[in-house]
Amino acid sequence: MPLLPTRRFARLDSARFRKRTLRHALIDVVEVLDRLPEAHGVFVAEGDVVPLARTAQELVDGLCESFRLPPRRVFMRDRPRPHKRKGGRIVYELHGLCTEDGLLEVYARTAAKAKPVALPTLLNTLLHEWVHHWDFETFGTSVHCSGFYHRLNQLYRPAVEQVRAHVADGR
Repeated sequence: MPLLPTRRFARLDSARFRKRTLRHALIDVVEVLDRLPEAHGVFVAEGDVVPLARTAQELVDGLCESFRLPPRRVFMRDRPRPHKRKGGRIVYELHGLCTEDGLLEVYARTAAKAKPVALPTLLNTLLHEWVHHWDFETFGTSVHCSGFYHRLNQLYRPAVEQVRAHVADGR
């Protein structure tokens, strides 16, 4: 990938979600976040990825609507993360993927043992790929820079807190 022009990189690196839009988006998806632990539990217990994929799609749909982005299809892959080994150790693994044309792909099983990915990790990966989508729509490109991770944390922290609160309450 060629280097980005300095001005474009500076915009990507300094961009943040508007607090008001972010707050409304999180309110809009709170019910979906509350259903996520149950869908993940079904996947862990029964191996059925369909409820998890459906809930992930609803979360992405809600975020896209709140941020006024075109909808994107989520593919929840019920297979181990693609990975590379060197000397018997995993040196690379792909958690998810977002392409410019809008495909959001998330792998639901760990690379080494093909176990279900922990819920916070899965949520982080899904939101990570969605932030790439937001970047593509907003800037025409997406790179892993400090601004990208700041935007991801703006979404992830309150989302994972909501999920954990739901689990702690036993709802």
